Amino acid sequence: MQKFCYVAMILLACACMPAKKTTKIASHPKATAEFRAAWVATVANINWPSRPGLTTAQQQEEAIRLLNFLADHNFNAVIFQVRPQADALYQSSLEPWSYYLTGRQGQAPAPFYDPLAFWVEEAHKRGLELHVWLNPYRAHHVAGGEVTDSSVVKKMPSLVVHLKEGYWWFDPAKKGTQDHAAAVVHDIVSRYDIDGVHFDDYFYPYPSYNGGEDFPDKDSWAAYQQSGGKLSRADWRRHAVNIFIKRLYKEIKATKKHVKFGLSPFGVWRPGYPSSTVGGFDQYADLYADARLWLNKGWIDYFSPQLYWPINRIPVSFPVLLGWWQRENTQQRHLWPGISVGRDTGRLSQQETMSQIMITRGIMPDDMGVIHWHVSSVANNPNMAQALLNGPYQQGALVPPSPWLNNTLPAAPAVSMEEQADSVRISWEHPDAEPVFRWVVYYKYGSRWAYTIYPKDTRAIAIPAKSGPYKLAAAAVTAVGRTGNESPFAAKLLEVAIVPRSGWNANTPGPYRSQQPVRITIHHEGTRFDSTQDAPKHIRNVQVWGMGKDRNWADIPYHFLIAPDGTIYEGRNVFTAGETATEYDPQGHLLITCMGNFEEQAVDPRQLDALVRLTAYACRKYNIPYSTIASHKDHSTQTVCPGKNLYQYIRSGYITEQVKSLVE
Repeated sequence: MQKFCYVAMILLACACMPAKKTTKIASHPKATAEFRAAWVATVANINWPSRPGLTTAQQQEEAIRLLNFLADHNFNAVIFQVRPQADALYQSSLEPWSYYLTGRQGQAPAPFYDPLAFWVEEAHKRGLELHVWLNPYRAHHVAGGEVTDSSVVKKMPSLVVHLKEGYWWFDPAKKGTQDHAAAVVHDIVSRYDIDGVHFDDYFYPYPSYNGGEDFPDKDSWAAYQQSGGKLSRADWRRHAVNIFIKRLYKEIKATKKHVKFGLSPFGVWRPGYPSSTVGGFDQYADLYADARLWLNKGWIDYFSPQLYWPINRIPVSFPVLLGWWQRENTQQRHLWPGISVGRDTGRLSQQETMSQIMITRGIMPDDMGVIHWHVSSVANNPNMAQALLNGPYQQGALVPPSPWLNNTLPAAPAVSMEEQADSVRISWEHPDAEPVFRWVVYYKYGSRWAYTIYPKDTRAIAIPAKSGPYKLAAAAVTAVGRTGNESPFAAKLLEVAIVPRSGWNANTPGPYRSQQPVRITIHHEGTRFDSTQDAPKHIRNVQVWGMGKDRNWADIPYHFLIAPDGTIYEGRNVFTAGETATEYDPQGHLLITCMGNFEEQAVDPRQLDALVRLTAYACRKYNIPYSTIASHKDHSTQTVCPGKNLYQYIRSGYITEQVKSLVE
């Protein structure tokens, strides 16, 4: 900043605290809310680690690469598979270390580290939610190596059955199965700072896993019948899964209420629902998964049916199925579908993905989001990744709030700002930062707001003092809690750098009548003027001429003057009336003039931007209502001042609206 300038700052507090979600247009800018997640599959080393037996450093390097990709492409959540086959990608006393980590089930990473703890910490550093993904009933996968002595298959033989294709599966109807799986979930939720628990579509196994034959649960079925059970075998199986889902939701909330529970079932509830869905797989009858019931009952926080079909695939069209699930969402939980349109790099695949994202925005404008199957389909597909970044993920987004979990807004941060050469440093403090998960910094150049989302550990940033021709006009910081609630605007900064009278070598003013400014009036100085000319010298000449024998004024007539390049100059004392040689009485008018003749020349965007910021500054500093903003022309019928090219911004209400947005 020039040595001749001083900075006048105002921090404007704003308390806008909506009581509940509404579709009403906000009076201030709001960050986009959209769940943008990707599955990271560890089973069969689909995504991570790339193969069993990598060193600790190699595993961590691969994890960082994936997390950096998600953060850099404006995702905000990762669904990380930590229990692919009744094993653990974390330190557990209940189940063995995963084969997919070290190549031998039960063997810990060496050098030792806890992968889940690492993923949670690194995800949160980047402002990403981390949801743990578990398979509740799969005891051993065919790609999971040998069944070791540490496996639940050997330690809990009464709970598991062997399927003809080589899988081992827990019997979902047995209480021991449910107790063990619930204990695993509780262990993770209680010990790790996770954001969600997630199940996919594997409940009772797909029939193909047992060679097309029925699930081998004769012993538990017989025990049920002997106890007097009256349900059919299919209803009994569904009931077992239902009570488990309901139980888990309740237990997760009792442990940590903010941890979301999400389910990602097969995309079709049953053939015929909706009516255009004819034939195909029936999860209700074959997986014994009554997914519609779970959604209807609200036993979940988010629901992500796997809608892995294109828009034009009849009878399993993406928007048709999404619309059906949306109508079933009677408890208004999050509905964030899983999408997968292949891994090819072609233009049609990109268009399908972009279109499906836009369809979700259209069907659910107040609660947008998708989950991508899987992370490598985007991270290893540069064309798709760039299409997302150029298109729907161009701007960062917050995870939508979950008001049924918590509808209390965090307190607003206390914000300070400091101009540093060509940048502005914005820093903030918070009275209770522990539950804050993200920060949003909003900033305004000219008439346009923008924002950037930062992770919880950030407390200060630097942004450019100018964007194109515009100086920073305002900024605000909000805090975002663990369940997505965003605080009110913490502050708005209105910063005006003003060259003092000494900067243009002003003469000492003469005595003149005092005033209290009650309105703002905009002039143009009247001489054709551009940025190549010497503004300080010109202002000095105007003063000398006005104080000469022809005018005999006490000082330069205007209280502030703005050059075409946006530089603001201090004029006469605001508490003395101006001398403008006009037929209206300037008593009580705070006079701002833009240097130039705007009947003839266009207004420089930098000059218009400075006029808005200075006018807002004056409104606040001198307690002048923005409704009083007018021009010389509005007070006189005998002038064209301030010229048609400037007057259009006053007459249209543009300047008043822009000032209002800063003042309020």
